[in-house]
Amino acid sequence: MKKSQKKYQTSNVLQRTGSEKPEEIVHELLSGLSKQLKATVAEISLGDQGKAKISAEKAQRIAHALQSALDHKEGGKIAEDLEYLYNHIRFATDRFIKDDKKEFLDSAFFVASEILAGWKGMVSKVA
Repeated sequence: MKKSQKKYQTSNVLQRTGSEKPEEIVHELLSGLSKQLKATVAEISLGDQGKAKISAEKAQRIAHALQSALDHKEGGKIAEDLEYLYNHIRFATDRFIKDDKKEFLDSAFFVASEILAGWKGMVSKVA
């Protein structure tokens, strides 16, 4: 990654979250993931497949970023479980994007919402 691009990403995260703290960045990513999956499901119900696929692609990229950031060495079982859940989200969005298969999107949205709720609870107890 180019230095200027990395600097921009750090600046963008700082502007959006007001912090460079990892827990706040993860919260922002989880919020975005849930938002994009919710938008995907809503756009499908409105019959707008094009917008739904754009939202699904965004969700897929966020899930990949979260999955890539997992610390398997220190994270143990939690990192392993999150890996599985992010794989499910990526699988669900991929099936929709490539094959118009929608059957896993509701569960992907549910999973993302539950991870976000758990993260909020964990961060608030630590703070």
